[in-house]
Amino acid sequence: MALRHSLCRVARPAVRIPSIGAYHGIPPLSSNDDAQRSAMNMQAHQMMLSRNFSAAVGMEGVKPTLDVAKEMPREYYEMSNKLIVKLSIAGDEDAVAERLTREVMYVDSLDYEAALAKLKAIDDACNAGKTLNDLPYKAGALTAYVAALASIPLCFHLDTCLWFNEGFVTTEVAEAKDLETWLEVGSWSWTWMEPPLGQISFFLLCLQMARQQMVNVGIKPFGERTRVARVQKVVAAFPQYQSEIVEQYAGVQVGLAAVE
Repeated sequence: MALRHSLCRVARPAVRIPSIGAYHGIPPLSSNDDAQRSAMNMQAHQMMLSRNFSAAVGMEGVKPTLDVAKEMPREYYEMSNKLIVKLSIAGDEDAVAERLTREVMYVDSLDYEAALAKLKAIDDACNAGKTLNDLPYKAGALTAYVAALASIPLCFHLDTCLWFNEGFVTTEVAEAKDLETWLEVGSWSWTWMEPPLGQISFFLLCLQMARQQMVNVGIKPFGERTRVARVQKVVAAFPQYQSEIVEQYAGVQVGLAAVE
């Protein structure tokens, strides 16, 4: 019994497993040099990739022939249904339009050209109410451009500052020696320009923060809600077609990335 236990305690010879570098002609390292070992393993890995790449380059691939090149689709209407569906799901706008065109062909039993004419009616439905919905944004953009351009002469142009001060501010005009340069003019006009500019900036900052918090809790901003409503109207106007296809196409037309 004692002999059996003594035999069980006999140490087995250690098996040395070569590192990745040993297969690429890199000498082994001592076990206590971890940094150098890591660098050499990386070098071996790069050598392995380089050899594999060189072998792949050395092999002659099958190049396409002229007949194969002629079979490659160059327009969306030449692509297969599966490819059109994949591209439309990936967000390709032309593929989205092509997918709806084929849906119209299938449902209404029309040829391609007639389906494109029907697609024009769907486009008109997508653009219905667009002018009214875009009006607040266009007015806001115009106001921002005018305010941005007007703020420069109202701060630094002497004649403009004198005119504005006389009509709207009525503060004491600085001495002539203090208004000789545009920077001195700006220093004088800033006494009344700072409060409105600072307040407007803070007001817009608060609006931006409020909008972001709305998005964080899942509340759609006004513009997105109006676009979603337009998409839903288009889907309701063409119930004969698959709603998902019409919804995606209408979402692209109104500038909506995805409809939830």
